[in-house]
Amino acid sequence: MFENKRPLKKSIFIGCSAFIVLLCLVLSILTYRTYTQSLYSAYEERMTDIIEYVYSHIDMEDLEQCVETKQESEKFVQLTAFMDGIMEDFDVHYLYIVMPISTDPPLMMNVISADTAYGRATDPDGYYLGLVSPEDYEPDEIARFFTAMENDGITFFKDFSVWGYDYTGLLPLKGSDGEIFAVLCVDIEVYELEKDIREYTAMNVVLIVILGLFFISFFLYWMTRNITEPISKLEKSVVSFARISHEQKDPDKLEYDAPPIHTHNEVESLSNAVEQMSKDMKTYVKNIVDAEGKVEVMKTQVSHMDMLAYQDALTHVKNKAWYDKVRERINKDINSGRARFAIVMADLNNLKKINDTFGHEHGNDYIFGACHELCVMYDHSPVFRIGGDEFVILLENRDYDNREVLFRKMKEVFDYTANDTTRDAWERYSVAMGMAIYNVTTDNSMDDVFKRADAEMYKDKQSSKNARE
Repeated sequence: MFENKRPLKKSIFIGCSAFIVLLCLVLSILTYRTYTQSLYSAYEERMTDIIEYVYSHIDMEDLEQCVETKQESEKFVQLTAFMDGIMEDFDVHYLYIVMPISTDPPLMMNVISADTAYGRATDPDGYYLGLVSPEDYEPDEIARFFTAMENDGITFFKDFSVWGYDYTGLLPLKGSDGEIFAVLCVDIEVYELEKDIREYTAMNVVLIVILGLFFISFFLYWMTRNITEPISKLEKSVVSFARISHEQKDPDKLEYDAPPIHTHNEVESLSNAVEQMSKDMKTYVKNIVDAEGKVEVMKTQVSHMDMLAYQDALTHVKNKAWYDKVRERINKDINSGRARFAIVMADLNNLKKINDTFGHEHGNDYIFGACHELCVMYDHSPVFRIGGDEFVILLENRDYDNREVLFRKMKEVFDYTANDTTRDAWERYSVAMGMAIYNVTTDNSMDDVFKRADAEMYKDKQSSKNARE
């Protein structure tokens, strides 16, 4: 009498499949955006730290004069060496200062292009102060620089160029007249990053699809046993009753043969089960996305904790743990015949007296101030706090070449601060210092150089005591 054109089982299957497909699409987009935003936010924070750190070391008036005259000053050379050091210490693609001139023709002025020591050695010509070749920059790339220069703060943008696929952070540099004379940029290569994002998203899609197929299979099996067959029996009973009652005028013959099921309760249970299943699936997948978000936050926290693990809490210089890692690298250089370094040992005088007389708070001021003087003088070398009042400076490259001059100036600074009676007692920094140079014929490890520097420091400390007595 009645023909089913769309069986209930087929309709439910199609509806569930469409729901799973839509769920996969929505969650895939959500996962991709959340993961991408998390990673790029972490990179932006890192790039901001690098830009602000380099910016704090720039003498704007001197750099502006160099750009105008196209002549390198002593501070310009020091800034170049400093930026090279940043390239050595941080995993960035490019670190540079440029000034876009025009888009038509495409003209860009190179100010400073940082490079690693290996890069300097393999490509000594590099880029220097002046205009670069027009083929190195496309008009649309220069246009992105001009657009970013309209903002006062740091601007981030993706940059497709002959240099690669990079994520760029750009900070305009303003001269004394308030006009922009150059821009400080840092590039991080993002090709591998986006590849990881795509792979991560694909894995989540596969997981969601597998879970969806599992739930569909389970649901169809449960539906067949608990809904389809009972409804089929119910349908037969209803059709039979309809056939008997068609044009039937005798009420006594209108008899309905009810199947041994409780249709209303079963349909209601099914509705509740589907609703609960959907809620369970959404909750389950939501928990997966939330868990991935927490994992990313934990990764960032772990990265921050790793940084703190190698940083002295009071002075913010590198600590004994980082010194031990550097010692492993130096010893490898010694074994390979590439070592060229010196060690400066510095020990604070009068710290116990400051603590006993003025309290540990001013004792900490004394330690921090003396460390600051060391960092200012040896601004191209790592400073390590290896004890309460002991510091080690590793001299390589430029500071190694100028070691005698820097050591003498450092002694003069501490002689001045120690005898400056206009300062508070905790600001009259007195430091005993000793320096030792690596000798390839006698030194077998970094510790050998360290011991000689420590002995020289001890001599200096004894000499200072004798002079005071």
